[in-house]
Amino acid sequence: MQRTWIVALLGCLLMAGSVAGYWQFMKHTEFQVETMDTVKPVRMLHSGEVIEASMLRKAVIPVAAHHPEAVTDVHALIGQTVLVPIADNEELVLWKLSDQRLVPREGERYFSFKTDAAANVGNMVRKGDRVDVWVEFDNPKLIKTASGATWSVGAVKVIEQLPVTGVKTPEGPEVTDATAVEAVVQSNRQQLQNARSKPNGKPELNTYLMNDDVYEAYVLGSIAGRIKLALPDLTKPGSDSGTVTALFRELKAADAFTQTKGQIQVEGELDQSQVSGNENTGTSSNTKEVQPTS
Repeated sequence: MQRTWIVALLGCLLMAGSVAGYWQFMKHTEFQVETMDTVKPVRMLHSGEVIEASMLRKAVIPVAAHHPEAVTDVHALIGQTVLVPIADNEELVLWKLSDQRLVPREGERYFSFKTDAAANVGNMVRKGDRVDVWVEFDNPKLIKTASGATWSVGAVKVIEQLPVTGVKTPEGPEVTDATAVEAVVQSNRQQLQNARSKPNGKPELNTYLMNDDVYEAYVLGSIAGRIKLALPDLTKPGSDSGTVTALFRELKAADAFTQTKGQIQVEGELDQSQVSGNENTGTSSNTKEVQPTS
């Protein structure tokens, strides 16, 4: 009787051990199937920072938590510029990064200019951005095109996709975003706007990458009126270098930036995406108003 009881007890213990072993095996298998390796920052990364290897760490996350646009290769992230703050618990997604250079190539140099929060799109411009440069005139300029149309123009775009390599406060530090983006369900544009609305200081000095043509356009524009910057959609790829607009070349040839004239004659037509003003058609009721597109 005692022997039968011992055999039964051993059988129960073996069965319990088998069940426990099988459960541990299944949990381990489930863990392997439902998790993955990814890359996260060791600390919060601010906009304008260039990523180095020491800023990154490997992490294991549930597959369901993986962002489809996140970069999981450490080597692919090194050298990228941060466009939007990235918290230490976030993956590094593509739209928050830029691989565009911040150093001069042949024929380019760094140039710095005084600025303020209004010119910097309400203090939303950061290191690593590509901005469009507009000139606002104190008084509208009358511009006559080759077709005979006359425009009253209040502002013109002179440069597109100008690389910003620094935005400094009066005290010297870089203007960055004070807090990280919350991990909530928002569009890329909304997250960008939320991050850019929390600067850590006011801008006083902008530094750009410029070649001679771009520098001339910026200087002539600042002589003729007030410089205002515009931010294109930063969630989309941009150009690698700043370029002057065709409209600037037309107006420069007509001495529009250096001479005070009652009317300026240009040889071509105005690109409506590069002007803010009205086309005069003889009566005020037929005036066509055009606003800038960026």
